[in-house]
Amino acid sequence: MPLYLVSRPKGADHLKNPAGMHGALVEAADAAAAIAAANALAPRLNTPFAGYDATEVATAAAGGFAPALIQGTVVGDAYSGPARGA
Repeated sequence: MPLYLVSRPKGADHLKNPAGMHGALVEAADAAAAIAAANALAPRLNTPFAGYDATEVATAAAGGFAPALIQGTVVGDAYSGPARGA
């Protein structure tokens, strides 16, 4: 299954969640499933990744991969690639 980086769109400060969870790295069939998988990693936060972007970063995860939540900024402010808009 592909590996997705779930991150807050550039300029979407209103989507910051109070727990500081601003990203996730998950395996999923597609972008929508990646956001659902990221939300499942933090069930007590009430869908913290709603409205976030999911970008495929690899066609398959390496052996031993474990899904992860990322606290803080996932992608630097200077980055303008697909996960952060133009």
